[in-house]
Amino acid sequence: MPVLYHNPRCSKSRQAATLCESSSQDVEIHLYLVSPLDYETLHSLLSRLDGDIGSAIRWKDKAFKELESPEVDRDSIESIARFLSEHGHLMERPWLDVGTSTRIGRPVEDLELLLR
Repeated sequence: MPVLYHNPRCSKSRQAATLCESSSQDVEIHLYLVSPLDYETLHSLLSRLDGDIGSAIRWKDKAFKELESPEVDRDSIESIARFLSEHGHLMERPWLDVGTSTRIGRPVEDLELLLR
């Protein structure tokens, strides 16, 4: 079953949830701020990510800029998974995982192919 990693405070994530609800597939909604993702889950998602793994982090977010010397290599799955397991609130959203592939919904329309 597909899983949408969702933050209801984000408008793009809410749009993705609406898209999932209107699709013919049953999609599980995972509130990742309520139930944070561990390193292993993040590593698995990133290893199946369609696109640049560096796009998984909200680099321009004020909270990211306030971190003291964040050690993260934008080209390393291990580094990004470790960072996001500690700072899940800085994960770009929304993410849709269909088991064989994961995609970040920026723009939200990028998720449509996975919901067919």
